Amino acid sequence: MLRKFFTKDYTVTKRQLGVLLIGAGVVLILMGLASLLGEGSRLLQMAGLLGGLASALTGLTLLPLGDVPA
Repeated sequence: MLRKFFTKDYTVTKRQLGVLLIGAGVVLILMGLASLLGEGSRLLQMAGLLGGLASALTGLTLLPLGDVPA
């Protein structure tokens, strides 16, 4: 399966990019929520939460576009 990803003519689809962005957004949101429990700069925590939310929402808009190359 990995051999397919390393070919020269492989392209990332919009659905794959959307799933990747949703995953990154969820990780950022969870990290931001976990850091709210500890000490730290509230500005950085809010920036992480908003960045994660923006990433996840962008990923959600890419999912219905299907297997079109990104």
